[in-house]
Amino acid sequence: MQFALTAEQELIADTARGLFAEFAPSLRATIASEAGYDREHWRRVTRDMGFGAIMLPEVGGGAGLGIVELALVMIEMGRTLFPSPFLPGIGAALPLIGLSGSPEAPGIASGETIAAPAIGSALQLEGDRLSGEALVPFGHVADLFVAVVGDRAMVVPAGMAQVERLATMDVTRPLARVRFDRVAVAAACGAGRALDQARIALAAECVGGADAALAATVDYAKQRIQFGRPIGSFQALKHRMADMMIAIEAARTAVYYAAAAMDEDDPAAPEAAAIAHFTAIETYQMAAGNMIQLHGGIGFTWEHDAHLHFKRARSAATMFGTPAESRSRLATLIGLDAQAA
Repeated sequence: MQFALTAEQELIADTARGLFAEFAPSLRATIASEAGYDREHWRRVTRDMGFGAIMLPEVGGGAGLGIVELALVMIEMGRTLFPSPFLPGIGAALPLIGLSGSPEAPGIASGETIAAPAIGSALQLEGDRLSGEALVPFGHVADLFVAVVGDRAMVVPAGMAQVERLATMDVTRPLARVRFDRVAVAAACGAGRALDQARIALAAECVGGADAALAATVDYAKQRIQFGRPIGSFQALKHRMADMMIAIEAARTAVYYAAAAMDEDDPAAPEAAAIAHFTAIETYQMAAGNMIQLHGGIGFTWEHDAHLHFKRARSAATMFGTPAESRSRLATLIGLDAQAA
């Protein structure tokens, strides 16, 4: 597959980068707010800029674009740790309920309705009754949930669930415990492809976060003087930052390939999605850890953003399945588990 961004895709990426950079100075105030996100910023991203409808078909009022374009937006969003229900709502819930043919889709795409996926092994479906609980990102502000049980997804209005906001490690993406007690649900739709799309969106966000971690580390290494020299001139630190850059570019390639494969209905798309998922998450974790270490004492302070990236990278490993689960799924897809048996 030959891949290169088109002029339109480069414009989308540049526009997203400028927009989220504009929001970046208000990050601390936003995550400290009761909602955990800025409603005005949310409206600008979803409705005014149209990023919420980027994958919605044109006949449904959307842009009619694909996962590649969504990934470009997610990269820029991750770069600034933008706190919002975008990933759970637009990146996951919207594909899960179907980008077309669903009455909830336009409202979610425009930001008027906030949706969030409820995914967890504790959820059970008995006939048309849903029970159990799940940890849901931005569940405390959701208007509806998309519960996933096995390979089936179903829409549940928020009023039919018990929602409890939790104190969590990652303050940029609050979680809520959502409980369902024999809630009647409508017919479920398939969830497999949509979950792969969500994993690619998350992977793209992780690439953006890793990019930001590397950029901040390189800037600091140029400015911090030790023994009369910038610490970036020391060979050991150069090697660490070079390793970060190589890993990030590999993760970016994996994300682009998975997104393009999904858009083109390539039979290898599920394998590519699994690879992008675990590669990007683990790369972000590595980059965020190095960011803290190479910043020295300041990297451990609350005032610095390094700990926010570190916590975001750790929490990413619990969304839409763990990296280990994606590795196991990849082994199954390519037949390694059968060979081992």
